Amino acid sequence: MSTATVITAQRYSQGFTYEVYLNQLSDTRQRFAEHEAAFLLASTDAQFFKDTLRRFGNINVVAIVEDWCPDVHRGLPIMAAIAQASGMHMRVFPREKNLDIMNLYLNQGKFMSIPVFAFFDQNLNPLCHWIERPKMATRFMEQIASELAKEKLGVEELRQEMRKRSQPMADSWRQETVKELRELFTKIQPAVK
Repeated sequence: MSTATVITAQRYSQGFTYEVYLNQLSDTRQRFAEHEAAFLLASTDAQFFKDTLRRFGNINVVAIVEDWCPDVHRGLPIMAAIAQASGMHMRVFPREKNLDIMNLYLNQGKFMSIPVFAFFDQNLNPLCHWIERPKMATRFMEQIASELAKEKLGVEELRQEMRKRSQPMADSWRQETVKELRELFTKIQPAVK
């Protein structure tokens, strides 16, 4: 399947707005609120994304998420802040109910990593996409996982220890996410009309 057959205007309109997505959550809503409160989009970054929107005419964002995922808790509020500041349109799609969309953006061609932020022009032609977390965060997580593998922890203990060690990195990872998203748009040019 191609993006053109999966991400149609009708399908895009069926996604949640950020607010509606958050309002239908229960116990995980607080995790998003913590990251919303901790993140402030710098005015220079907001201006960059406004200028980007002008270059492309309009940008539609497909966010693929699940509310149990720490990378989504941190990443989705960033994307929502960028969309709000710049005027991009964003729709949120839960991964498990939208596997056809998820399968378009498999990490390394095989992993259903989230969040995914896929960007489209006003005609829903694909522009670029970003997956999961910043590269520096992935390297950090791999290093910690390697260290913890020696400790023979249970699955839940491992999750808790990973969360504890990565939490102090959240702000730098938020800033790195913005930087990587800026770099994506710096590399692409709008289609000639």
